[in-house]
Amino acid sequence: MEVVNHIEIRDGRGYIAGRSVKAEMVARMFVGTDYTIEDVMDQYNLSAAQVHAAIAYYYDNQAELDARRDEAIRWAETNATTPDQFRSRSS
Repeated sequence: MEVVNHIEIRDGRGYIAGRSVKAEMVARMFVGTDYTIEDVMDQYNLSAAQVHAAIAYYYDNQAELDARRDEAIRWAETNATTPDQFRSRSS
């Protein structure tokens, strides 16, 4: 039996092998939502095995991935331009 690796690491991030789709994005569409595996498969044009691999990757790295996401949210909340600020710059 051949073992297939559906996740590859590039620049410290997990991607679906051979694709430019981040495993974390795939997993987050499923984890903690009402989306089904089939919904995720359709959204990203993936096999069930690829989706399950992305979910396993997420759970294997959950603390790090959640910390990165939380940091990105904090950065955006601190540094984001409000609509009023954007309009005033465009005038």
